[in-house]
Amino acid sequence: MILTFYKPGADGAIRYYTIHDRQPLLTAAYALTIAWRTGDGREREKVYGFDTLAEMDKKIRELFGRRIKAGYSLLYSFMREKPAGAPADAALAAEPHRAKRSRLA
Repeated sequence: MILTFYKPGADGAIRYYTIHDRQPLLTAAYALTIAWRTGDGREREKVYGFDTLAEMDKKIRELFGRRIKAGYSLLYSFMREKPAGAPADAALAAEPHRAKRSRLA
């Protein structure tokens, strides 16, 4: 899952805020990474870990609501059926890679 928000600043620079679950943690079953930056500036981030999917979902809703109230608009979103690191991902990773055959071969 990826949610990216943006908001034009008073100085004309665009502020970006991204929520994603791409990076798993060793210490928690589920994780969210929050990243933010202004224009082309340095990105900063914060990582949250959760023991249950319900806890993570609650935090996503909280962060989403805060951004909308702060005047941000949704720029981009991507959702998958299961969160990153779910058992289905592990099963897919275990399958042998099938190389595509070239038409010239």
